[in-house]
Order: sequence, then structure tokens, then C-alpha cells
Amino acid sequence: MKKVFTLLALLTCFLGANAKEVVDKEVNFADFTDISQVPFASWRGSESAFARLSVQNGCLHFESSEATDPTWDCQFFPIGGVNAEVGVVYTLHYKIKGDHAGNVSMLGFGQTPYGQFSITTDWVEGTVDYEATNNDGNILMQCGDWIGSWDIAYLKITHEERDNQRPKEWIPMLENGDAETPWADPSIRFDDPENNYKVSAWGKVYGQDNSDPVPAKIEVEEGNPSNHVFVVHSTEKLENDWDNQFWIMAPRELKTGEPLKVSFRYKASTNIDAVTQVHGYPSQYLNNGSIGTISFTTEWKTYEGEISWTGGQSIVWNLNSSGNGAPVDFYFDDLSISELKVDHGWFVASSSAANGIAYDYDNAIEFEEFGEGILTATVGTKGKPATWVNELMISTVRGHDGSFKSNTIAPTSTNIVPFDLETEQGQIYDFTEKSGAKIALPAAGVWQILLFPNNKNIAFVQIEGDAVVVKEPVDIITNKEVLVIEGVERDDLADNSDGTVREEEGGTGQTWDNQFFIVANRVLQPNEETVLEFDYVATTEAGTTTGTHASPGDYRKNAIPDFTFTTEEQHLKVDYTVPAADWSNNPITDAQSIAFDLAMIKGACTYTIKNVKWYLKDENNEGGKTMENLVKETGTDNFYIKIGAGTSPYTPSGISSVVNEKKTSTVTYNLAGQRVTKGYKGIVIKNGAKYIAK
Repeated sequence: MKKVFTLLALLTCFLGANAKEVVDKEVNFADFTDISQVPFASWRGSESAFARLSVQNGCLHFESSEATDPTWDCQFFPIGGVNAEVGVVYTLHYKIKGDHAGNVSMLGFGQTPYGQFSITTDWVEGTVDYEATNNDGNILMQCGDWIGSWDIAYLKITHEERDNQRPKEWIPMLENGDAETPWADPSIRFDDPENNYKVSAWGKVYGQDNSDPVPAKIEVEEGNPSNHVFVVHSTEKLENDWDNQFWIMAPRELKTGEPLKVSFRYKASTNIDAVTQVHGYPSQYLNNGSIGTISFTTEWKTYEGEISWTGGQSIVWNLNSSGNGAPVDFYFDDLSISELKVDHGWFVASSSAANGIAYDYDNAIEFEEFGEGILTATVGTKGKPATWVNELMISTVRGHDGSFKSNTIAPTSTNIVPFDLETEQGQIYDFTEKSGAKIALPAAGVWQILLFPNNKNIAFVQIEGDAVVVKEPVDIITNKEVLVIEGVERDDLADNSDGTVREEEGGTGQTWDNQFFIVANRVLQPNEETVLEFDYVATTEAGTTTGTHASPGDYRKNAIPDFTFTTEEQHLKVDYTVPAADWSNNPITDAQSIAFDLAMIKGACTYTIKNVKWYLKDENNEGGKTMENLVKETGTDNFYIKIGAGTSPYTPSGISSVVNEKKTSTVTYNLAGQRVTKGYKGIVIKNGAKYIAK
């Protein structure tokens, strides 16, 4: 807890829009005569899908005579390349018909609220709405279970914006985007944060310059001596798509969700596709997407689009992603990244669902000086309960919704305790930059915010409003049980249909055949920040990988980083943020457990875990305190185990420690150490012991 220094004065209190449709992406398949011309989003999709796709009668035509198992072995992205804004509702417009009625799985924008996409034997024009839960704006169709044909005439993605937003005014950020001036210092390092902003274009060719990015090469355009262009003379197709690359780099780090306008001209010495990614500085990979896949031709083409940024500082092209293996020359010109002209400072917007008050980012209240090093702003009006609010967003930018939300801050605690100006007692919090951060107040009311920008501190003063119920921190609980998991040998072989043993590996064995689960006391919310601790040791060195599950066995997404059990006891303490979306970008609303795969090694192994702590992360949990424990102090209710392929997770009851009843392996060997089938007769070895199989 911190105390504010003496304040010199008290602050006086001060304090609906129509929507317009914005088209994010539109594909009319009548514009194409061949499937190679269709601008599929992201990576093109499975070869299985593209074997079944064509352009016929002005439509995207799919036809299949057999199903695939699993269905996602046949999938593709018919539309996308949109950097979606989390929380915004998007609409998919479509016109489609099939040779029979049925459903096709469609995924996208972080979730599948529409489940299966219905197709009938009549042309249907319709729409479906969905809320983005991440920045991936691609639509994915999975068609492996469709036998027959269907046609799509068009697809369009739109969303609504307030039509009274401030008109957009774009400010260019790049220097020398036209390549007309040689680089002042071509020896600048790509990882030199002090100087690399001077270079807006970078390149890398395998086997040259130690394969590190260098300021992009500038050459005179062939046939046009008055124009200079950026060039990457790539080598032949190599093992990795990223062996040859080209970057556009902004002069500063860009914020997640920040609106940008990107444009450039491009061509290549042959028709070829290249996938884009987002990097920090060049070669510092962050995520896929950015502006999707770019299809180069031998003629100049122009890309221009407004995107919602996903973090980092540069856009990169991986220049080995397609082609026949021959060297290719890539050309870029007129590079441009522009930012919106906005107000800079400190601003607060507020809301209350109960009072029907929505965030009005354009009219966010600007903070004013309150004392040396202190800024302040007040939301709500004293004496008018209808103006009371219970949620805030504080930003360093005002003038556009996306810009405001991409530049927000958040206190380090989610349990806000009011500060008392009269007694100068209460809680003052550190704050950090966090895009899209909403600050939940402990009660509705009129609130004054005290901001200390230089120290990155913030406090909240309730002037009037509903009673505040303060949630007191509690001691961090350590579960007292010793958890022993007897992992059995993983069976990597499989029987052929005739009962003989398949010699090669790749059979039934999986890394999750043995598992251990820690289950929280309740269902966790997306993006909740927690801390997990325990001591661990094993009889043999063995790695483990982890996953986020709903109930044990119901996988959602990866959890904490991989680590290794050793024969010497170690202590694990790791932050775990509950993911908001699963591996296929569906929203996660039921996460409750973390699974540890304990069959990473083939052999049997005994794992011991003890002193388990799992609690909410808050204010660095100073003094061994937390706002909530996620495991009990005693008992085994929070722990499950799974031993052997084909078994289900279970938790023993009525005992003080989880020591699973040791499962016997079903794997049987002959005296030569070769695995044999169940029908084998003679002397066999099973679980290390010999016996006669009759």
C-alpha cells in the first residue's frame, strides 16, 4: 500500500450515436475465371481442399466424391485478411447453394457462434453476426465431410461504426518509402533500437550478410531509369519459408489494436505467393496475419488497406512460400504506413450498463493538473444517480475509437480500493500499458481519478455512489498432499489388421497417455491472471507439455511453458493467464484445469508433485497474500490423473495423498525384447517379469 503526498486542493466535478456500415472485405467470385486468381486469406488451406475447388459460372465451386477423416483435412480460407478488433461485432454476408441440403463448418474471428453453416438446394442470400475475440479476421471453411457440390457467389465482411466519429486524417510515418534516397548508413544493425528507425525497409537473403536483415537494397527499376525500387534477389526455394524475407518497418513500436493505413506497390519476376507476418524489429517474430497472403505477378500491383495492428513494429514477407524452386526477384516501391491524427494526452471514458451509459471515446474527458506531478479527472455528476458509472477506460489518445482503445492503461490490481482524500489514506496502484483495458470500479458512483504519470501510479476517489464492499486479501494456501503419479510405458506400436505387430513406430502411443491435472475451485474467466507453484521430481529425467482444459480431458489450448522433471527436486513458479480462445480460435468460457502430459518419454516413470499453490495474481501478491486461492489446503478434490492409453481421468477419494493404483502395462515382449501380440504363446516379459503365456 502506498500513501499519496499532501494534496493542495480538492477538484470540482465536471463531466448515442447513429451507426454506419463499414466494408472490411468483399469477394465477388464473378470477378475471376480461374481458381488461381482467387485471393484466399491467410495460408491458402489444405491441398485436399484445393483439389476440389474451381471457379465455375461466376461462383466458387466445391465438389467432392469422398469424405476425409478428420474433416479439417479439407479446409480453406475463402475470405479474410481483416485485422479484427476484439469486442466488435462483424457480419458475414453470403450467397450460396448446394446440390443437397447440409452443413459446412465455418470458423472465424475467434469463435463460431453460428456453429454449422447451412446450405440448401436454393440460392440463399443471408448474413450472420459474430463478435471478434481476437485479431484474426479470417473465415475458415472445413469441408471434409461434404460429399457433393456447392457454389458461393459472393462473401462480404462488414461491421458498424459510429458515424459521428471524428473524420480520419492520416499522417505518413515512413521516410524514403519511395526508395529514391540511398540509406545514410547501410551498416545499421536490425536489432539496434537507437538507430534502426532510420531504415524503413529491410531485406534478408539466405547465405548473405550472415543471414541477418540488412537495410533493403535499392536499385534502378529495369526499363525505368528515373525510378528506384527495393529489391530482394531471393535464392532458390529453401527448407524454410523465412530464409529470404522483406520488411516494412515503422519508426516506433505500434500498439495492439492501433488503426493504420498501409499501402505499397509490388511485383516479382514470376507469379508467386508470399505470406506476411508481424515482427517487432526485423526477425523478431510475433504473430501471423498482418495483411495476409500477397500474390505477386510480373506486373506492378498496389495494396492499400486500413488495418487494426496486432503489435510489434514491422510487416514481413516470407519469400520462399511457393514457386517451382527457382530463384525469384521481388520488387517493392512506394511503401507507406500512416497513423491517424489524434489528440495526445490523458483521457478517461466511462460506462454503466445499469444506467445505459456507453463509452463515448470522442468525448472522453481530458485530465487536468491537480498538483505537482498529479493529473485528475472526474466522471459522473454529483447529485445525479443516473450519471453514476462503474467502469472506466483511460487512454493517452483521443479522436478515434480504435486509437483510444489501443493506448489504454490498467492498474496492477483488479480489486480497486478507494482512496480517501481527507485522510490521505487508501490504495494507490501502479499501472501498466495494456490495450483494450477496462477498469472495473467497486461500486457505481461519481469517481475522481488521480493520475501520477511520471511514477505510473493511479488512485480512485469515490465522491458519491453505492456502498463499496472491499474484498480483503487472504493468505496464499499451500495444498498439503503429496501427489505421486506412476506413469506406465507408452505403447508406440500398433497391431495390423491381421493381428501381427506393426514394426514401425507411430501407433497408438501418445504423449498424453499418462496425465496429471490440477483443477481450479471454479471456472476461470478469459484473461484472468494467476500464479501456479509446486515442487516436482521424477525417477527419470522427463519433459512435460501442458494444456488448458475445461474439465480434465476436455482440451482447449496450451497452458504454461514446457519444463523438465529431473531426479533432483525443483520448484516451479509461473504466471498463467487464462486464454480467451482455443487452438481453433473458438472462445474459451469453461477453462478450469491445467493438464500435464507425462508420457513424453516412452518408458515408465514415477512423478511426484507437492506443495501446490494456485492463486490470483494481484499486486505481486506481496506478503504472501492473494485475492483468491484456486486450490484447497487439504484433500485431493483439485487433482486428477490418467494412466495408460484409452483411460479416462479420475480422482481418488478418501485418501490423504494421490497415489494412483499402479496400472499394469498391456505391452508384452518375447525374450528377444520384441513386442508381441496378445495371442503369442511361450515365455513372455510383461512389466519386467517373465511368465508363460498359454
